[in-house]
Amino acid sequence: MRLKDKVAIITAAGSGSGRAGAVLFAREGARVVVGDIDPKGGQETVKMVKEAGGEAVFVPVDCGKVADMRKLIDATMQTYGRLNILWNHAGIPGPGTLETTEEEAFDRAMAINVKGCFFASKFAVPHMKQSGGGAILFTSSVSGLRASPWSPSYSLAKGGLVTLTMSLAVYLAAHNIRVNCICPGSIDSPMIRVFIDRSGNLKGEALENAVRENAKKAPLNRMAKPEEIANLALFLASDESSFITGAAVPIDGGKIAKV
Repeated sequence: MRLKDKVAIITAAGSGSGRAGAVLFAREGARVVVGDIDPKGGQETVKMVKEAGGEAVFVPVDCGKVADMRKLIDATMQTYGRLNILWNHAGIPGPGTLETTEEEAFDRAMAINVKGCFFASKFAVPHMKQSGGGAILFTSSVSGLRASPWSPSYSLAKGGLVTLTMSLAVYLAAHNIRVNCICPGSIDSPMIRVFIDRSGNLKGEALENAVRENAKKAPLNRMAKPEEIANLALFLASDESSFITGAAVPIDGGKIAKV
């Protein structure tokens, strides 16, 4: 029960690592607020949490809209009266190469990958201060630590989360609010297929072959499981990491260490 009596928000918790995190956090004693743009996925996550004996509610949000981020925080306070953990997990691949990037797609990617995270944190911090502290997590990427030539806008956004993590960690330390950043490599979830083929041209076996080849880029020769990302998030959200703040932690099977 590492999160006993804590209230945690997880965005993009309707599938993948966010869902795994919601179930795990609840199992460890947290009451979980599931934020997601997909009502079906979000409600399914809540159902899974409750079937496992935990407590959760779903709040439909578009993480690219500041008003929705305010709504998410407000709904949490109205439901549970406190907030201890905010995991800004929502993100999208966004556009691909420099030449193929259009302004609308660029703006949408920045809104979801950076702006929503920034303002969710802004709205959450006053409540964390009232609770005597808390933990904020961002999901960045190895592409935020090492450049992605195939999607400069994605590297720009995820790199921004790394520097935002450090900035907020210093700013909020006096209030006992820790801020850390998870930097995954490839994760075995439906989203990986969008990352690998932003054009949408690969189908069927060709796409699956590309997924398998991508997994081989990590020295451990596989992708991360969503549960492995959730385990790292649990550690960083819990008191077990009480002296860790401002960190950007790779979880990539050794990919970033490979020359």
